[in-house]
Amino acid sequence: MPRDPHAPDPTIDHAARLLQSELEAKREALSRELSTIPPPVPACDVNFNRLLEDRAGVIDELQRLRRLLATGVDADRVRDFCQGSVWLSEATKAQAVRMLGGAMH
Repeated sequence: MPRDPHAPDPTIDHAARLLQSELEAKREALSRELSTIPPPVPACDVNFNRLLEDRAGVIDELQRLRRLLATGVDADRVRDFCQGSVWLSEATKAQAVRMLGGAMH
């Protein structure tokens, strides 16, 4: 039976979920680390401020991925997302690209 052309491709969906999972784990790790730091003196705690900026960057990227998933994904768009990501590990990027049957461009 032929696959419904409007149904999501399970391989692409699986690769996108892998990316989402890593970004969510990074966000959670940064949030946990932030919660262990004593309250900062405003604008004086460089480490705290860096962690806040990092968490905001991960959240922005996660939201970008969620918008991508909501609009329907294809292998090229997921590869492009991987290539442009500053928060995904190289191992996760490579795994997702292998799942999609291609190479990073």
